[in-house]
Amino acid sequence: MPGASGGFLESYLPFLLHRSYQLLSETFHAGLADVGLDITECRIINSLADFGPLTLQRIQTHTYIVQPTASRACARLERRGLITRRVGRDDKRQRIFELSAEGWDLSRRLMDVSRAALAETVTRISLDPRRLEAMLRQLIADLERGAPGAAGSRHGGLEGP
Repeated sequence: MPGASGGFLESYLPFLLHRSYQLLSETFHAGLADVGLDITECRIINSLADFGPLTLQRIQTHTYIVQPTASRACARLERRGLITRRVGRDDKRQRIFELSAEGWDLSRRLMDVSRAALAETVTRISLDPRRLEAMLRQLIADLERGAPGAAGSRHGGLEGP
């Protein structure tokens, strides 16, 4: 019976985590639209702000975005002047991306949007956000450590049924 409690999706942990992500992110995603970015582009901007210049492969690792999607998003960000691309020093086939001055400005703005969205969102939950974050970090660490092919088994996002 649709909508009945106790159905498969209502008890499927990956679905519940994905739905939680969607609900927690609604306010932030609305803020992204205001600056003209999608979530993929935002993740790339944030990973470059956090880690400095990165290859496309490292961007994929940090953002959990598959290569074709990351490549297209980097091209869009480069056209907008938010990131730059250069050839690797030792490997000329390698492309290294980094934030431009405008990209750095936008990354700071994104952090402000993110903090404001999170502050508004956590007022709607009864759990202690620090405890929830710690639990999620532990869950991720446990799963990465015990997952088959854990080294590099990351994929392009929170997919599921």
